[in-house]
Amino acid sequence: MCYGRLVFAEMPLEIRQYETDTHALFRLLREHFATIADDRVDEVEIPLSDALMSAFAMFSLKAPSLLAFDKQRAEGNLKTIYGITHTPCDTRMRERLDPVSPESLRPSFTLVFRQLQRGKALEPMAFLDGHYLVALDGTGYFSSKTIHCASCLHKEHRNGSITYYHQMLGAAIIHPDCRAVIPLMPEPIVKQDGTQKNDCERNAAKRFITKLRQDHPHLKVIITEDALSSNAPHIETLHDYGCHYILGVKEGDHGIFSIRWGATRMYPRRHRG
Repeated sequence: MCYGRLVFAEMPLEIRQYETDTHALFRLLREHFATIADDRVDEVEIPLSDALMSAFAMFSLKAPSLLAFDKQRAEGNLKTIYGITHTPCDTRMRERLDPVSPESLRPSFTLVFRQLQRGKALEPMAFLDGHYLVALDGTGYFSSKTIHCASCLHKEHRNGSITYYHQMLGAAIIHPDCRAVIPLMPEPIVKQDGTQKNDCERNAAKRFITKLRQDHPHLKVIITEDALSSNAPHIETLHDYGCHYILGVKEGDHGIFSIRWGATRMYPRRHRG
């Protein structure tokens, strides 16, 4: 299994300004993590809930690596702040988390989101007429020429070598006047069951929008994406699920925009505004 298969989005810690109890959010996470099925029934030293909470702590503390977090765990503050009884070392954390399905973490995102709603933390982040900006973008988080799993994407090079990698479509509610962001459940970009073809960001975006509406059916959103998403099928998906959008467009990708830009350069006075 790939070390990076399970990815935790960083939960916002700037909560006190909204009078929301940070410890209550951590407690919600611990309670949900305790409900996730543990396939290692013989494991008694490191409970899965402690391994999951440790991974969350690593991201929330902005540890630059698993090794750096391994040094922090010796300080003993993790139990006080995060309620972690047994903190795994970096190798043990990989072993405990690799088999966990990322989809099992989805309820933790919705639980925290609901708590932030009740605590009025979302109100300052409304961007336009009660709508929230949701930024989507793809990113890579694992790459190797030797280590791989069944879900890995792969790229064959001219010299015959193969690079295995994992990507995901990250999502967060943002506001230009707010430093904090509210992360939403990311969508893994991985090979789907029963297929040999690589997954792609476009397919992941369609799955994300579908699941976003399942998790938050009444949330008013404005989806922001780069030029990769400026295509008719994706725009149709956004319409189908009642999403407004701001999409980037590269010059030359769409004929009608190229004509407009060319005319603007040639006759700037006719095309102001």
